[in-house]
Order: sequence, then C-alpha cells, then structure tokens
Amino acid sequence: MTSRTPPPRMSLQSDLAFKHREERIRVGAAARARVVGLWRHADIANLDGSWDRLAPEIVQTVNAAQTVAAKQATPYLNAVDRSYGRNTPTPELVPAAFSGVTLDGREVGPALYTAVTTTKSLIGQGVAPYTAFQSGLNALSVVAYAAIQDMGRQADITLGNAREYTYYVRVVGGSACSRCAILAGIRSGRDAFLRHTSCQCTAMPVTEKAPNKVPSGFHTSPEAYFESLSNAEQDRVFTKAGAEAIRAGASPISVVNARRGAYGIGYSGHYNVPVTVGTRNSLQPLTIGRKPDGSPLRVFATTEGTTARGSFYRAERRRGAEAMKDGRYRRTTSIRLMPEQLIKMAGGNHTRLVELLTRYGYMQ
Repeated sequence: MTSRTPPPRMSLQSDLAFKHREERIRVGAAARARVVGLWRHADIANLDGSWDRLAPEIVQTVNAAQTVAAKQATPYLNAVDRSYGRNTPTPELVPAAFSGVTLDGREVGPALYTAVTTTKSLIGQGVAPYTAFQSGLNALSVVAYAAIQDMGRQADITLGNAREYTYYVRVVGGSACSRCAILAGIRSGRDAFLRHTSCQCTAMPVTEKAPNKVPSGFHTSPEAYFESLSNAEQDRVFTKAGAEAIRAGASPISVVNARRGAYGIGYSGHYNVPVTVGTRNSLQPLTIGRKPDGSPLRVFATTEGTTARGSFYRAERRRGAEAMKDGRYRRTTSIRLMPEQLIKMAGGNHTRLVELLTRYGYMQ
C-alpha cells in the first residue's frame, strides 16, 4: 500500500465541515488549557479546600466554552443550507441550553470534581501524591474537553434534525486517532455517530444516504484516510507496528480493533472513567510457555476476534482448533498474535509478514 495519496478534491461542503471542526477544536483546547492552568494552583494537601476556591472559575470556563461551541452550530448549518441551495428555516438554536451539563446528563461541576476524587483514590491506593495529582489533572482535562466537544456536537445535530437532515458523514481530520480513522467515510442517521473520550470529529449533514451522493473532499474509507497521511503520521496514528502491517496490506479496521483486546492496554469506557496516567497503550507480553533454555516464552497477543462472533474464531475452527467456554462466550484456544509480534517473527521478510498477517486474521 503506497502513502501520500493526493487528498480528494475539496467541495464547498467539505471546506465548511473541516473549518468548522478546526474552530470547534480551538474552543475546546483553549478552555482545557485554562482549566488545567487553574487547577495546577491547587494544594495537594488540601484538595477540597482548593476545589472550593478554584471550582467557580473552572466550572464557569467550561460552561462558557460550551455556549461558544453551541453558538457555532447556527452559522455552520446556515452555510451548509446555502451550499445545498436550501432555504434556511426561521427557528434558531438557544446556545445556553447546551451549557452546564455533560452528555450523560450530569451537571458540569460534579463531573469536573473527578480532579479531586481521582487524586484521593490513587493516594489511598499508595500512589505518590504528585503522581496521583497528575492523574487527577488528566481526568479533569479529559472531562472538561469532552463536555465542550460533546455539547457542541449535540448543538450541531439538534439543529440539523430541526432542519430535517437525516444523514451525516463523519468529518475525520489529520489529528484524528486510529479509532476515528477507521470510521472515515462512514455515513449514519440522525444520531450522527458514536464518540469516544476526547473525540475531535464533527458531523457533516448530507442530503442522501447513498455513498455517491456524499460531497467530495471527505475521506471515503479508512484506507483512503491512511494513504493520505505521511509515513510518520501513519506511525503516529496507527502505531509503528500497526502502520507497517497496514502498509503490507492489512485491514486498518482489523489492526486497530485488535488493540481493544490486547494484553496490557486499558481503554476507558467514557470520560467519567478516566485511565490512570501512564497505563494506556502499553502492550504487555503474555507468557504462553517455556523456551528450550527454560526462560519464559512471551508474545504480544489479543483476545479481539477470538470469541464465537469473531472472524479469527471461525477461521481457527475451520482449521480444526478447539474452543472453550469462557464466561458467557465460547472462545478459540488459539492465541491471536498482535501485529507487533508478527513483524518480529517475519524478521523483515515481506512475504512471510503477509503470510502471518493472513494467518492471524489481519488481511485476506
């Protein structure tokens, strides 16, 4: 697979969408920096007192940014309407209605208090106070940014629904993470799309669901997005091993999804379940036996695709592999190796790497 495929020709709609995405990111980033800067003045020895002192300005910063993010929806949708030759309806959005709450319905203040609870919890577990405080600071940053981006997107979608748009295309930009990158080109209905913690994607209303009706300028597939990046950007977004596997022909979706079940990696379910600093994206080898010299045999592996619903499971069963009951699911007894392990095993031999990627379900 070659890199740096020329980007698709921009349309008026894609130009509007990418500019809107960048403006929304700037609003969230500025507020996040302000919130983090305020909480750095907290006294670790008196967290509750510090929260009482600093919380009013922290909460106001997030609330104000949510209102600004929601205000962006109206000029954006007005421009989108004009680009499609539609008349802009009279009803307008009330930006303040999208301020003061998180996507799951909590008030912003109690949600941001995770800065205190995360720190205290980790100190109680024996973590050094400074390290625990940094984790609390990270949790605060994540919650604040997510609250702004989530409510901005809600404003976009609310106004889009009011104007009778029923389909959306995901706007995936150069700073997107791998989990969003594999959704490039995906069209969805009124809910627009699912988001993860700190997601920076936005939604572009389209007039029809058919793929050939989506305006030009958007990445139409995960492969197209991958090929639009430089090798260095591919390595950053998909990890060095993941990008090498994709360049060898592996499916970006299979490579990225494998990390969900990789041993040692912890993804948070949502922004109210923050991951401790330093614990994310750290592959840990799995011991599967002993070498002839008695030392442990360790490999990078994943459980993704190994249950009865997974393609790797089905392929292994066709090869005659056994399955076992694992909680609610049946799982193949075969170990599915990660691209990191396969690249190591291939030793620079491209043909061998392709064979291994095919054998372990990353390409057909």
